[in-house]
Amino acid sequence: MLAFSTKHDVPRRTWHVDPTVRIVSMLAALSTGLAAADACFAASGLQLASAPGSLISDDAGAKRITLKMDAGSASDGDQVVATLYRYDDNAELSRTPLDTYRVSPSQGKGGAQVAVNVSLPGAGLYTLDAKVVSKDGGESDSLKVSLAALAAGNGNFREAGVATHFGQRKGDPPTVMSLIKRAGFTWIRDELYWTDVEPTPGKFQFPRKDSDYGGYVAQASKIGLKPLIVLDYGNGRAYPGLFKGPKGFPQTQQERDLFVRYAQKVVGFYGKYVKTWEVWNEPAFPSIGYDTYIALLKPVYTAIKKESPDASVVSCGGGGAGGGPGGDCIVQMVKANALDYQDGFSIHPYMSPYDPDRGYEAKGSPLPRVNVSTVWPHLQRMTQSHPRSGVGRLKVYITEIGWPSSPTEAGLSEHKQAAAAARTFLLSRRFGSVETVIWYDFVDDGVDAAEKEANFGLVRLDLTPKPAYVAAATLFRTIGARAFNRSFVDDDKTKIYQYGSDDRVIVGWKSDSNADPSPTPAPIPPGTYKQLDWQGATSTVEVKEGFEWKLGALPRYLIPATR
Repeated sequence: MLAFSTKHDVPRRTWHVDPTVRIVSMLAALSTGLAAADACFAASGLQLASAPGSLISDDAGAKRITLKMDAGSASDGDQVVATLYRYDDNAELSRTPLDTYRVSPSQGKGGAQVAVNVSLPGAGLYTLDAKVVSKDGGESDSLKVSLAALAAGNGNFREAGVATHFGQRKGDPPTVMSLIKRAGFTWIRDELYWTDVEPTPGKFQFPRKDSDYGGYVAQASKIGLKPLIVLDYGNGRAYPGLFKGPKGFPQTQQERDLFVRYAQKVVGFYGKYVKTWEVWNEPAFPSIGYDTYIALLKPVYTAIKKESPDASVVSCGGGGAGGGPGGDCIVQMVKANALDYQDGFSIHPYMSPYDPDRGYEAKGSPLPRVNVSTVWPHLQRMTQSHPRSGVGRLKVYITEIGWPSSPTEAGLSEHKQAAAAARTFLLSRRFGSVETVIWYDFVDDGVDAAEKEANFGLVRLDLTPKPAYVAAATLFRTIGARAFNRSFVDDDKTKIYQYGSDDRVIVGWKSDSNADPSPTPAPIPPGTYKQLDWQGATSTVEVKEGFEWKLGALPRYLIPATR
């Protein structure tokens, strides 16, 4: 079926704008967020001083968390009282403390330093709740810090990726990518803005060392991450009289020729590192029309293939502003006989605040609902029924999907984000129909808990872990390369799947994002299993006839104890 109309009031992200405005606005938002954070910390006087990313480790045991206090904020006799809590099996912070530590600040040149040596009893996510307590018992300053010991294993998910913002000069690439790699992601999606690559007409600037703009691409490749790079946005900086369309989209032959030259130069330089190129990000199809997009796609595809014959060119740029089942763009490619100018296409099927299992009603589309279980197979059927001549079916890329962790008044939470992340990747592997699923995004864009757009990250702006990061790492390290094998239960309330055959791992969860863990009939093979919860905490489970598995919104894993 080719008819594919997207419902207009679907969940979507809409902040994509012209690159110059986008970068300026995001840097301003980042500065505002950091200023807000600094103001908050200044008011409390207590700040995290541990190196960014250092509070995520591969094992439990002794950990050192360093805090600092502004000069003059510590008085004689003050102590920092830090209480360690662990998250429970429902990704909620337990109210039962594991331990409490009392440390006296040591005065330094720039203020007081506090080193808290904690002991983590096992894999999991923890919070250290630190307070400054005076000698008479009064509390003045406080700070909560999250830290994690990841589940055992070093498996990765070949199709899992995250969006990064290195093209916007955000974050320290080596530090951020080490956390991405450690969790088990294998892809990153980012950009190399034309305005930065060609700041003046005809003069292209490419990195001479890894710390230069765009150097992150080589760094990613060196550590085994596959960069998916978007070629996008106009260049009003170098050509102020041109690129007046939406996001600077090329609409004249002159503009297309200049964009093709930019694409050719970028692919020529980065082609040994990058094998997947996406043409534009979320084109404004209602404004530019599909014919205008195809007029750009054709020469860009030809230029990329000339420079890098083994590269994959991805069309559609997510298919618009995000949300909906996707597929509208590739339908237009079929109608225009333009399938020969892409190796695959991408969609951005945002579903928040709905969960990935059930999704939402899809009025005006060929699907009854938008969720992973309907969209992924539908796109696979579409590509199978409309193959590219002499090549076969096009590849499908999910180049953005994500759920924010707040605000709670919008029906969002860290618990729901963690459940959505793990289940999206598990369901995607279950259908095996896409090349990659890119979570948007890896690092929060701000610190305002009431701002939805600031909280799509798996880690916070200070690179401390959220439940979603730990849930994803547990999934990747536990399932690894195992393919979907069979379903034990697969209805609208419960999913119990097996991945792998001889080395099987059984995974189960409830489809309701609000579901608390409760006994659930689970017709799985009897035996003794090691159970892992969403954060890697282990226990032993005996499965007998009539077994009921305590399942909730977050996945649990059973591994035969004989392994």
